[in-house]
Amino acid sequence: MSMMEPLNLEDFVSSEAIKRLRRPAAEAEGLPGRAYADPAFFNLERQKLFPRGWMAIGFESDVPNAGDAVPVSIAGWDFIVARNRDNEVKVFHNICRHRSMTVLREPCTKAQTLQCGWHGWTYDLNGRLIATPDIGGVDEKSGKVSAEQPGIEKAKLGLREVRSTTWMHFVFVNIDGQAEPFESFIQPVFDRIPDHDLSLVKFSGITTKAQFDGNWKLAIETGCEDYHLPWVHPQIGERSGTFAGERGADTYVSISSRRKGNEPGDDSLPMFPHYNGKKMHEDGLGNELVLFFIVPNAIVAVLDDHVVTTIYLPQSHDCTPTRRAFHFIGDAATDEEHHAVREAVRDGWVTVGEQDFPMVREVQTKHAQRDELGMPTRFSAYWESAVHHFQNIVVDRLSA
Repeated sequence: MSMMEPLNLEDFVSSEAIKRLRRPAAEAEGLPGRAYADPAFFNLERQKLFPRGWMAIGFESDVPNAGDAVPVSIAGWDFIVARNRDNEVKVFHNICRHRSMTVLREPCTKAQTLQCGWHGWTYDLNGRLIATPDIGGVDEKSGKVSAEQPGIEKAKLGLREVRSTTWMHFVFVNIDGQAEPFESFIQPVFDRIPDHDLSLVKFSGITTKAQFDGNWKLAIETGCEDYHLPWVHPQIGERSGTFAGERGADTYVSISSRRKGNEPGDDSLPMFPHYNGKKMHEDGLGNELVLFFIVPNAIVAVLDDHVVTTIYLPQSHDCTPTRRAFHFIGDAATDEEHHAVREAVRDGWVTVGEQDFPMVREVQTKHAQRDELGMPTRFSAYWESAVHHFQNIVVDRLSA
């Protein structure tokens, strides 16, 4: 990622276009195509959106044991995620403090230290610089090589730590260190689902990976509406019951629904206790499904019997790898009894994701064309209110 002059939203989106986006969803026009197709707009997001908030970069299961460390690249930043000897997850910039070499290239386990492969500078799992081999050169009198040099103060030259936290299996970072405390940032999620005891949710060990060949915003927008279900995901069944798109402050947009029949899952899976084992209700609809799209790049899908956490990892303006992890209630997360059910849940989610990939790929190719043509997009106020909310949050953050 090349260094660039500071960018501003007004360089890409006119004040009139922003006013049109701010209208009620039924009247609003969406972000211009350059917001998806222009690499410079991605650089704007890299300057003013991604580093200023809480961004998901990995899962706790990436470093399950003390001594584990993995390299992570996202949006032009390289990180090390490590679990230290106190079982704490730490995140560092993956840049040696000597001459900027990559410190960690491959995941490692049972590590005592992390060593730069260029000149051997060595760090512990708290990021402290503990060795600078041979830096002092050869002493002419003794002929010995010195690992010390005047002016090199190890205490001041540790790996640069990144403000981080863990929640719901995610590892989040705040790159600029100035975001509000994570606890207050995430509180709107708890306020939305106060009856759900998320402490009961356990990681199953099941994860998946895939890639959207499109902009990270487009990938998210594909998921936060149900308008497309009959044409793209017919196996889900009738688009019936209730549906709502919501905004939770500047933390999330969400979609929620109650549908006829069961959502992905199985009657044998234990549910959140407040449902009292009830799948269907007198009105013929199932329990509520809520998908939280935590801006910018984390998704938490809360169903009555499982939770799916997803990370979108923007790599460029048109490439967005994604990772997903599956969680269940209590022992059902890992016991043998529910093994086949867990795999069926995974397979159902994978199928839905794969059906979205070609849509994202094709729409991504059209954004530059519609920008050339000055062609705006519109919203379904009922089905796409969350898409409208999401685009407004993006504008809010880029305007701050």
